[in-house]
Amino acid sequence: MKNQTSKYFKYAVGEIILVVIGILIALQINNWNEARKLNIKESIYLKGLKADFEQSNLALERVIKKTSRVSKRVDTLVSLIKKNGNELSVIQIDTLISGSSGFTVFMPSEGVINDIIGSGKLDMVTNKVLREKIASWDADLKMIREFENLGKTISNNYSNHISQYFDLANFKFNEPTFLNDKRHQFLNDHIMTNYMARIFGNSMTLNALYREKTTEIDTLIGIINTELK
Repeated sequence: MKNQTSKYFKYAVGEIILVVIGILIALQINNWNEARKLNIKESIYLKGLKADFEQSNLALERVIKKTSRVSKRVDTLVSLIKKNGNELSVIQIDTLISGSSGFTVFMPSEGVINDIIGSGKLDMVTNKVLREKIASWDADLKMIREFENLGKTISNNYSNHISQYFDLANFKFNEPTFLNDKRHQFLNDHIMTNYMARIFGNSMTLNALYREKTTEIDTLIGIINTELK
């Protein structure tokens, strides 16, 4: 009886061990499957982020070109006014003044970023640097937004101020809009040239911020490429 009981006990222990091993294997397989599913989801998000970042870089390229064009135009206009304003033709003034105003707004592609943050799935992004940049995306744009708002205010005030020297209705008749009888007042308007100087300075600052953001996005794209390998 003792030998038989011992055999039954060993058999029962063996069965328990096999069951435990089976459970552990099943849990491990389940963990592998869950990890695989999470990796697939993360890859989908990373590919979407990469596409968004590439579109954002294209948007940055556009605003950089515009701010560069405005700053160059206004700088040229100020130099000509100060050095030989009386030699400027009406057509030249019309041409230069038309591109000396305007403001830029960087419109990034944020679909995937908003989805990740809005759905509370930020932890799905395993790379720490990438996760932190996504979390601080809006905060990192604060400085750009401040200078864009400043640029809009300056540009609008400048446009309103110089409107006294132009008759835009002349466009209809293919005639110059600059009122040549106000040339002296125009050339000696330090308020106008102060606006121009502020437009130039704000444009240069914005372009520096835009280029900094481009470099940052390029770094993030590089991180994503490494994560997707």
